[in-house]
Order: sequence, then C-alpha cells, then structure tokens
Amino acid sequence: MSWWPGIGQALAGASLGYVTVSLAESFLHRNAQHANRKIRAAAKRLGRFAPMLMRIYVSHAIVHHGKTFRQSHVQLFRDQQEKEALDRWILTTQGNRLIIDEQYGLTLHRWGVLAFILPVLPLFSLYVLLLPMTAALGALVFLVIYPLSSMLLHPYLHMTRAEALARASWPMRLCLQSRYVRFISRHHFLHHRYVHCNYNLLWLGDFLLGRHRSPSEKDRADMRGLGMIQ
Repeated sequence: MSWWPGIGQALAGASLGYVTVSLAESFLHRNAQHANRKIRAAAKRLGRFAPMLMRIYVSHAIVHHGKTFRQSHVQLFRDQQEKEALDRWILTTQGNRLIIDEQYGLTLHRWGVLAFILPVLPLFSLYVLLLPMTAALGALVFLVIYPLSSMLLHPYLHMTRAEALARASWPMRLCLQSRYVRFISRHHFLHHRYVHCNYNLLWLGDFLLGRHRSPSEKDRADMRGLGMIQ
C-alpha cells in the first residue's frame, strides 16, 4: 500500500507542527503577553515593532487580565459604565480600537492574527523547505489551528456551560463537550486565577516547560459554582 508512507509523513509533520505551536504558545504567552518589566523595556528599543509588541502586552496583561472579568471569570463587565470607561481608556491610550474589536483580548482580529503567528512563521518556513511535502502539509495544519484556538475557542472559555452551549454552533458544541476542551477550560481558569502558569490552549508546552498547574478541590468547587464547562 503505497499511500502508507505518505500518511506516516503527514502524521509526523502534524506532530512536529503541534509541538512547535504548543511550545511557542506557552513561551510567548508568558514572555510577550505577560512580559515583565525588563522584556517590556527591551521591546521598546525594537523600532517599528515596538508598538505591536506593547499592544499585545496591553491587550492581554492590562485589559484582559486586569480591566475585565473583575466580577468573575465568566462576566466580562460588571455594568455598562465599566465597559464605556474602558473603551474611552483604550481609545485615549492606544489611539485605535483594535483591542475593542478583539473583544478585550478574547479573540483575534485582522492584524492581531498576523502578530499572533509571526513569531513561528520562520520555523514553519523551514519545515516547508526541508520536509517532504506531505510532512510539511501536516505541520501547516497546526499553523492554522494555532490562531483559530484563540479566535474561536477562547471566548467560550469565559462563559458558563449553559451560555456556551446555547451560543455555539453545532460543531462548536461537539468541541465544547469533548474531554479535551473541558480540560482546557479548567486549565485556562487556573491561568486567570494564578497567572504564572497554564498558558496553553493547545496543551503540552506548559508541561514541557514546567508551567502546568492542576486544580485543587477549591478550584474545582469554584468552577462548579460559576457554572463553567468542566
């Protein structure tokens, strides 16, 4: 069966692509989206790339983790006044509405998609140049899935189970009911609670980089109390 080697190459390429984006997601989420003071100071010296890097930090660390979800993990704003005040702050300090269009860090929009995948493009370019075609295509599948997980899945991780299932399309409902997404929902809740752990939506990199944290019984009880997907 001459097609078996091609399937093997595609699976090997897909495995390589998955490990690449999972490690990149964990590392970049920690060091760009939650950049410490030294990293932010260094980023400001990167010329025309500096505004993009600082926008990523502001969108995620300041807005998504600090200025939204103050009431709970599943409530974006406490009231309309809080939303309007944040919109004014974003427009005044950032000079554009991209963070608003990205639903305050819940999804990606236009140039945000490019900024998300740009750091891993050199590696995937090498895979295309050096690997057999079927292996390279297998790897490229996860270059597509990588931003889609933040664009499409992440918003549902900040909803109650009932709201998420009510709002999702039928393919997304199947995804939300899977054991993997129930695990990622718990994983992401802990990232918001403890911050310096559980950076992945495509899990593995956190474990390999020593950044994985499991929920305690109290964490599980709090998630049940919020009506989250578990």
